[in-house]
Amino acid sequence: MSRRVFILEMSGPTLAFLHERLDHLPTFKSFFKRGARARLQGPSQPSLATSFATLYTGKNPGKTGLFDFFSFPTGGYDRIPYSLDLLEQETVFQRLSDHGKRVGMLNTPLLHPLPEIEGFLVSGDDSVGDDFARPPELAAALKERGYTVPFGASYAPGRERAFYEHSRAVLEMRHDAWRALFRERAWDFGMLTIHLYGELLHAFWKFYDRRHPEYQPLAEVFGGTDPFLETLVAVDALLAEIVETAGADALVMVMGAWGHRLEHSEAHLNLLLEREGYLRFKRTPASRVKHALVRLGVTAGRAEQLAHRLNIWRRFHYAVPRGKRAAMTGAAFLSYDDVDWSRTRAVAAGYLGQIYLNVRGERPSGVVAPDDRDAQRERLRQTLEALRDPRDREPVVERVWTRDEVYSGDKLAEAPDLIVQWREGYTGNSRIGAANRIVTPGPANHSSDHWTESYLLMLGDDVRPGQIEARLQDIAPTVLQALGVPSFPDCDGTALPGIA
Repeated sequence: MSRRVFILEMSGPTLAFLHERLDHLPTFKSFFKRGARARLQGPSQPSLATSFATLYTGKNPGKTGLFDFFSFPTGGYDRIPYSLDLLEQETVFQRLSDHGKRVGMLNTPLLHPLPEIEGFLVSGDDSVGDDFARPPELAAALKERGYTVPFGASYAPGRERAFYEHSRAVLEMRHDAWRALFRERAWDFGMLTIHLYGELLHAFWKFYDRRHPEYQPLAEVFGGTDPFLETLVAVDALLAEIVETAGADALVMVMGAWGHRLEHSEAHLNLLLEREGYLRFKRTPASRVKHALVRLGVTAGRAEQLAHRLNIWRRFHYAVPRGKRAAMTGAAFLSYDDVDWSRTRAVAAGYLGQIYLNVRGERPSGVVAPDDRDAQRERLRQTLEALRDPRDREPVVERVWTRDEVYSGDKLAEAPDLIVQWREGYTGNSRIGAANRIVTPGPANHSSDHWTESYLLMLGDDVRPGQIEARLQDIAPTVLQALGVPSFPDCDGTALPGIA
């Protein structure tokens, strides 16, 4: 049994990504040589809320009920922004606290409203205002050190150097907060999330991957600077401090809740559903005007890209709560508010591409008969798998899953009917009115996207070196076992081998 457990969560890299850079990363290299490592497998739709719910509970989304950045419960058409209130399953940090363990968490998302635990918490959720830490006085102390919760920047071509420098400043701010908290306060379980590395991957992947249509050699953009490597070197130094502070008998885990891979194009699912007759809009004057604007190319997606170019997107994104952002956008552009549910059979919703059928008896204006659900799914699956990129006639979709194939649990009825797995290079866009073509080039500020495979590294006296198999739902039961706390009932994950 370990005296302490610490998780450094940094989404984006894969095991291969880190291995290519190991010669410059002495602490990461020691994990590869002396510890256990795995190609960590996560949920099929690795959005923030979905993945962290599984990480915290050891359970698949069919039990956590979080399939995306929102909940879309049956009985209505409201999309409820994610929060810890929606996660009805017990979390690893709550279970540890209830068993007398002191918990410390810094910049971790899906942590608001802040729970009552033994220890200290600093949420990583955007748009939560000043109520981001427990105990309450901790927020004021961190603000005096210059700490802020939001990442606080957006990228557009031409701002590469400024975006990179901002990212490094955010990393130093998180590092400073980590020192102030974990070196000065008592803890048995600790966790720090480094969200900014994913932001760098989203922005700069195109400078590292020749397959991207807008590839430009890194040296032409940054000279002798390598943002991916140099940021990892700084994280490596932080990791060395974590190992030292945790102590010789600690278990230290480094992992990503998801990985990244190439993105160069988007498939606009709701436009496809509209053209195939599944999605219909209201006939009110306002909806007709907004629909006409989409046909002319006046879309929410173009407005967002303009906001990025003008460097004003961050003011809207970080200052306005998630639910209000959707309402404001919907007032100006075609949105879910304009859907005529009485004539709509299916709608796409979610970060990467998920489709919900409008089933009679489940939704107030359901159209699809319950006994026709399987047939409708199969027709939609065939439509999606037949989708081609008009530029080269190559397939866009790798595979389409039904919810029963990937999820299980008492929240299965709230899951999307279909889950799309895209070919590398493509991603789904479920925004309504985002484009007037089904397949388009990806946005200029986004050249990689979330992927199900990431990495896990573990180091400790009780860890047997070598490569193992691991899933995201295995992390929580492994932490509990290492600290001598019984695991959850009905847990999908299991404690990883090689941890005594």
